[in-house]
Amino acid sequence: MLTRPVWQKYLTQTLAQGELSYQYCGLGSEANDINDINVIALHGWLDNSASFTPMLEFLLQQEVAIGIDVYALDFAGHGHSFHRPPGCFYTIWDYAIDVAQFITAKSLDKVVLLGHSMGACVAPLVASILPDRVQAICAIEALGPISTAVMDTSRQLHKAVSRQRQQQQRTAKVFASVEEALMARLGAKISLHKAAASLLVDRAIMPCEGGFTWRSDRRATLPSPVRFSEDQVQAILTALQCPVTLVVGDHLQTDEQLTVRAQVVTQLRRLPLSGGHHLHMENQIPGCVQALMDLVVNAVDKEQ
Repeated sequence: MLTRPVWQKYLTQTLAQGELSYQYCGLGSEANDINDINVIALHGWLDNSASFTPMLEFLLQQEVAIGIDVYALDFAGHGHSFHRPPGCFYTIWDYAIDVAQFITAKSLDKVVLLGHSMGACVAPLVASILPDRVQAICAIEALGPISTAVMDTSRQLHKAVSRQRQQQQRTAKVFASVEEALMARLGAKISLHKAAASLLVDRAIMPCEGGFTWRSDRRATLPSPVRFSEDQVQAILTALQCPVTLVVGDHLQTDEQLTVRAQVVTQLRRLPLSGGHHLHMENQIPGCVQALMDLVVNAVDKEQ
């Protein structure tokens, strides 16, 4: 019986860097509070915490016997979270540090990381920072950060700084209506169903003079000045001490780099599901929830 269904939106946690916004969903039996598993949900690039609204809504309809607290974060520069100071870039390791600080500030133990796309790039880094707290990772459509060959280090640095300079000379895009912003999101390179796009757009825009503009920090679109090498990424994945479930949709099921990365993870379960990049918001919501719950149940069993 669900005795503790709670879903609060737009909460904030103060970090040294600024106010991190998140959505909280608590469910399960009151009697199991001492054994609560804390799920930290990490969204994709230029998405926000609404990325996990379909999964949370599905979870709230289920009978859950385990105490689960879900924290769906807005990454810095996304959703309602803080923007980094002037001159800063948005690096993958800074996102991981933010998440680790959030977990520490909340005094959360028994953590399961749920990451989609960029969130699944960040999750292994968080597990590296807090190996004693992270008990499992559910990675959807990615596993570890984007890498750059060592020989391309100079080119990557040049590209990032050049793009930063160009962006400083441009004005922010203004949309006449929410519908126009939605159409722009639907026209992005990565296809997305309208219902899913609407959830993301509602949390991603804000009123401005002349209409609406994106809440996200435009600098979040800039390439990082430095990236990990592939050897470094694989070293991080090899060192993971927790079970990992890798959920992949149609496009990534034959991806060679992802296959190699999966092979270096000691405790990995690969779960292919039919669907697009945002399958966790669209046609594979139950499958993704089940993958997460399998890890949660396993984490509870380990504690008992």
